[in-house]
Amino acid sequence: MQETELKLSKEQLQTAITNRLTIDQGLNDVFSMVLNGLMYAERATFLNDDKSEGNKGNGYREAKRSGLGSRLSLRIPRDRLGAFQPVILGLLDQQEEQVKDLCFELYGKGLTTRQIEGVIERIYGTSYSKSSISRITTDFSSLVEAWLDRPLDQVYHIVFIDAIHIKIRRDTVATEAFYVLLGLKEDLTREVLGIINIPQESAQGWEEVLQGIKTRGVENVGLFVFDGLTGLKTVVSKVFASSMQQECILHFQRNLNKHIRKTDRKAFSEDLSSVFAPDNPQQNIKNALVQLSEVMDKWSPKYPKLKVVLRRDDLETLFTYLHFDYRIRRMIYTTNWIERLNKSFRRTLKMRNALPNPRSAITLLGYVAMEIEEGTYSYPITNFKFDQNFN
Repeated sequence: MQETELKLSKEQLQTAITNRLTIDQGLNDVFSMVLNGLMYAERATFLNDDKSEGNKGNGYREAKRSGLGSRLSLRIPRDRLGAFQPVILGLLDQQEEQVKDLCFELYGKGLTTRQIEGVIERIYGTSYSKSSISRITTDFSSLVEAWLDRPLDQVYHIVFIDAIHIKIRRDTVATEAFYVLLGLKEDLTREVLGIINIPQESAQGWEEVLQGIKTRGVENVGLFVFDGLTGLKTVVSKVFASSMQQECILHFQRNLNKHIRKTDRKAFSEDLSSVFAPDNPQQNIKNALVQLSEVMDKWSPKYPKLKVVLRRDDLETLFTYLHFDYRIRRMIYTTNWIERLNKSFRRTLKMRNALPNPRSAITLLGYVAMEIEEGTYSYPITNFKFDQNFN
């Protein structure tokens, strides 16, 4: 059927447009017609210039795009060879991507889906429905989860491990553990290796997590740094038998201070500081163990529970950092690096009283980790160069 060309004067065309604008959704109807007309004309120009043999118009496909307060109904022209892509459609798609990026950022900053809907509606009217915003945030969750499940490097100089505890709503609200691993790569940049939800932190949970990073490609870790969770040293030795281990000095000191009166803590801490002495190039493990015994002997008559410290058969894991150059010891004898990461997590979580499910929590934490990795963690730790033992 041959199309009939209808010629209207400018006045007639203006009257038709004005009449159309007066009806409900008239402005979007006119906007759709203009865009459809532009794409039709663009295809005609494309086919006229195209030298491909046998290429010609091949109908249309229906599509929806953002309009003025609601969605536009578009008819996108096609060609037989599938080579034609309307420029005007690309401009509309850029807005769709901008909205998606905005939703991602708002969700990653801690806003709920309902709060994001309010922000988008104020900016774009009702162009984006609640279901479309929900779909975008779901896509965001999938993106973060894919990043957290990515293949890992074979070798890491150091892996710091710790758990952050977050209120999660299942049937009721309860605090659950999220296991976090931060690695120092061979190029001396850092990356988050994993964020895994296991409601209760335990050595068995860490074994599952460590087996998980092995499955994703990790073969060798020079040093693990962790707090004093019971059984954790055994688990690390089981999964990564050749790795060195460092128990966090700060956690060790805090646990001891629980048995010391506040009035004595300053003097007790000063005695312990002389034992650990990370900046002293002459300090070694043998001397440190002797000094620790002397400090415990000094204070145990007043605080008998301190005697338990000397009965530990793993005291040397407190002083593994002394194997390394004194200029990097402060980087490896505490879990400070991963504590700072957890602090960034908590800033985002402050906007929420409780997360609706574990996936929401992992999405938020993963977003923060991705943002940090693209910024701070993308630069190497240049002052780590003094160490020789990780090579």
